[in-house]
Amino acid sequence: MKGKKNVDVNPFLGDTENYLKKELYGLLQQDSSIFEFLQEAAMDGLWFWDLDEPENEWMNAKFWITLGYDPDEMPHKSSAWQDIINKEDLKRVYANFSKHSQDPSYPFDQIVRYRHKLGHTVWVKCRGIILRDDDGVPRKMLGAHTDITKIKKAEEDLRKQINDFEHIIEGTHLGTWRWNVQTGETVFNERWAEIIGYSLSELQPTTINTWVEYSHPDDLEKSNELLQEHFAGKTPIYECEARMKHKNGEYVWVLDKGSVVSWDDQGNPEWMIGSHQEITQKKKDFERNRLFIEQTPSAIAMFDTKMNYLAASKKWFEVYSIEDRNVIGKPHFEVLPEIAEKWKSNYQKCLEGEVIKNDEECIERKDGTVQWLSWELCPWYSDQNKVGGLVCYTSDITKLKRKEELKSLLKIAEDQNKRLKNFAHIVSHNLKSHSGNFEMLLDLFFQENPDMRNNEIAQLFNTASQNLSETISHLNEVVLINTSIDKSLVSVDLKKSIDEVTRSVQAIAIESDVKINNEVEEGINVSAIPAYLDSILLNFITNAIKYSSKERDSYVTLSAIKKYGEIELSIEDNGLGIDLEKHRSKLFGMYKTFHPNIEKSRGIGLFITKNQVEAIGGRIEVESKVNSGTTFKIFMKHEKD
Repeated sequence: MKGKKNVDVNPFLGDTENYLKKELYGLLQQDSSIFEFLQEAAMDGLWFWDLDEPENEWMNAKFWITLGYDPDEMPHKSSAWQDIINKEDLKRVYANFSKHSQDPSYPFDQIVRYRHKLGHTVWVKCRGIILRDDDGVPRKMLGAHTDITKIKKAEEDLRKQINDFEHIIEGTHLGTWRWNVQTGETVFNERWAEIIGYSLSELQPTTINTWVEYSHPDDLEKSNELLQEHFAGKTPIYECEARMKHKNGEYVWVLDKGSVVSWDDQGNPEWMIGSHQEITQKKKDFERNRLFIEQTPSAIAMFDTKMNYLAASKKWFEVYSIEDRNVIGKPHFEVLPEIAEKWKSNYQKCLEGEVIKNDEECIERKDGTVQWLSWELCPWYSDQNKVGGLVCYTSDITKLKRKEELKSLLKIAEDQNKRLKNFAHIVSHNLKSHSGNFEMLLDLFFQENPDMRNNEIAQLFNTASQNLSETISHLNEVVLINTSIDKSLVSVDLKKSIDEVTRSVQAIAIESDVKINNEVEEGINVSAIPAYLDSILLNFITNAIKYSSKERDSYVTLSAIKKYGEIELSIEDNGLGIDLEKHRSKLFGMYKTFHPNIEKSRGIGLFITKNQVEAIGGRIEVESKVNSGTTFKIFMKHEKD
C-alpha cells in the first residue's frame, strides 16, 4: 500500500510449530484453488474490506447468491450490502466494529438480518478480524458470513411451541419438571412448588434431591421401580401416584408422569421431562368409595385398567372362598385365575366403556366345585371421558339354583311315588287275590285227591303256594307302612310300650334264657304311631333273643336319653353280633340274612322295621361286633309333656 507500511494480510502465520499447518499456509499462498475450495465449502460468504478506503469492499460470489442476487451485477462496494441489511442490526455492526477496532480481543461476531431479493429475511452470522500494520493501525478487515436462517426458523418454531405448551400447561394447572438423570440437575416450574405450598425461590437450588426430600418414604421405592421399568422400555411413560409433604405438614397426592426425551451414546437415559398434577381430592373420593366397597354387604370388587385389585368387599372374599385377603394391588388373574380367564373378553369390553351382565352363569372352580353366579361389570371413570377401571358386582345364586333343582326333583319324586303307590296297591291286591285263589284250588284238589298229599310234586306246589302267600303278605305290610305316613303321630310313653312288648315275649325269653332289662326312665314320650312302635320294639327284642349266644348269660338292655330334641333309644344285646364290614351296606335289605344256621330267618324283619322307623320321622344307627353283641340306636322325635 502506497505511503504505508506493508501489512501482513495472513493473520494465521503466528503459530508455525505444526509442520502440517505451516505447509497448508504455504499451499494457500501458492495455489489459489485451495483458498477457493475452503471459502466455497466452509462459508456462505467471504468479504475483505479496505479500511483506508471504506467504500471499497470485496464480497465473494457466494454471499450474493445466498441473498438471491447475481454476483456479476453487484458492485464491490460497502454500500451494496448496507442498503439491504436490517437498519437496527447495522447499528450493532458498527458498534461492534468500533469496539473491535479499539480492542482486538473484543470479538467482531454478531447475527444480522438481510433482506433477500425476494423479500424474505435471511439470518447471517457475521464474523471478522481487523488486520493491522506494524504500529497496530487498522488497515484491512477480513470476514466471513454463515447462513443460519434454518436454525433461526427452527428456534422460532420451537419458541412458538414452547409458548403454546406453556399456555396449555397454565390451563391444566400442571407442575412441570425437567430432570437430567445422569447429573441430577432438575428444573421445576412455579406451579410444581405451589402444589406443596412453596414458591419456587424458596426451594432453590433445586435438584432431584428436592423431589426426594418432599416425597413420602413409602412411595419412593414404588416410584423407583416404575422409573426402572420405563428406562428399560417396558412402559411408554413413567406414571406414579405418590404423596408429597406440604408446607403445612400434611401430605398431598400427586400424579407424577414423565418420559425420557434424550439418551447418551451408550443408550442410557439422559434428559427426562414430566408433570405433577395434584389429585388429593380425587384420592379422597376414591378412598371413600373404597371404604364403601369394603363395608358393603354385597360381593363387589374394584379394579384398575390392568385388572389389579383396588378394593374388595368382605362378601367378595366369602363368595369366592378367597383365604388370603391381602389382594390390593395384585392381578385378578392371579387371585381368581379360572374366573378371570373365562371373563377376559368381558373385562376388555367393559374397559372400553361397555356395561356387561349375566343373570346366571355356571362356573367350575379350580377345586372342581360348581358355582352359580349372577354378575355385572361396570366401568368407572377417572376423568370425564377416561375409563379408570371397572367394578364387578356378584351374587352367589348356587343355593337358589339347587333349591330350584330340588323342587324339580321333588316334583318328579312325588309323581313317581304316586305311581309307585298305585302300582303297589294294584300289585298287592291283585297278587293277594290270585295267590288266595291258587291256594284255595290247591286245597280243593287235596280234598278230592287225599292220596296226592304225599306226592312229591304236589308238596312242592303246596310249598310254593305258602311261600307266595307269605311274600305277598310281606309286600302288603310294606305297602301299608308307606301309605300310612299321613296318619297322625301321637305321644307314646316309651317305658310303658317296652313293658307291654316285654310281657308279650316273656315266654320265649325264658325259654331262650335271655334277660330283658328295661332301663328307660318314666316320663319319656316319643312322637309315633303306637302300632309301629310296638312292631319296632317287638322286632328288635325278638331278634336279640333269636340271635343270643349259648356260650354266656344273654341279655337285652333298653335305655333312652334325650339329645338335641330327640330321644335316642338304645337296644343292646350280647349275642352273636354282625360282621358290619361285610354286611353293613345290605343290613336293612329285604330278604337279607346274616346267620344261615338260624331257623325260620327270612330276612324281612329289619327291612320292615327300618321302614316303620322312617315312617314316624326317625332313623337307625347300628354298632356290632361278631360274637360280642349288637347295639341298635333308634332316634325318634321327642314329644314334650
